[in-house]
Amino acid sequence: MAASPDNVSKELLVSSAAALDTNADKRLRWAFRKVDATLLLVLIGSNILNSMDRANLGLSKVAGLEADTGMRGSDFNVVVSMMYPTYLLGMLPSNLMLRKFGARIWLSLITVVWGVINMCMAFAKNRTDFILCRLFLGAAESGATPGALMLITLWYPREMVTSRITLFYSAFAAGAIIGGPIASGIMKITNPRFRSWEWIFFIEGLTTASFGLLMFFLLADYPEKSWLLKKSEKALLKQRMEQDQAEGGHRP
Repeated sequence: MAASPDNVSKELLVSSAAALDTNADKRLRWAFRKVDATLLLVLIGSNILNSMDRANLGLSKVAGLEADTGMRGSDFNVVVSMMYPTYLLGMLPSNLMLRKFGARIWLSLITVVWGVINMCMAFAKNRTDFILCRLFLGAAESGATPGALMLITLWYPREMVTSRITLFYSAFAAGAIIGGPIASGIMKITNPRFRSWEWIFFIEGLTTASFGLLMFFLLADYPEKSWLLKKSEKALLKQRMEQDQAEGGHRP
């Protein structure tokens, strides 16, 4: 029995709608891959540098920092711990600044600042100098992780957030793994301008500060503000995030 014209029309409409949905899903997946390759990769790079900058003090001790600066007894342990009081105290004001200026500006700024502070540690001469640098370093780094997590939640729907946060935190371990070999390589520099441990602070700090400037041009607070995405991709991401909000998500 031949199909009626109405049934044929309905089948064609259903087939066309399915094809459009499949095409839209493919374009949405491609848009999220671009977000992974840009925004997420930048945040991971920032966290790797954060990990390396935290570890460089211990690595510098191996290179002779303690003896060169006249530290004795528990002096070095005191210097190490001085970062954490300001790190804790700086979290609330840093998060307030994050909401005021946006993640793009604030994350870029504090990354440049903590890179510059690390460079300043190359010129520290005694325990007091290092304590001051570590206090400022803790305050600068206090907003890095909250800002990165905020960006992830603004760019990804809920079902994708967990995997991206996992990748972000794994970068901290990656920084600890590669930090030692990189510092070992830096210590081989024989330029008399700096001691080997001073080179560690200066080079790694300069790298971090430069990366912070790059973050300013690569990050965006929301998908619709990104210059790295096409208009169609921005529209797809915005539509998906609005759908996620309608299903129970929340956009800060």
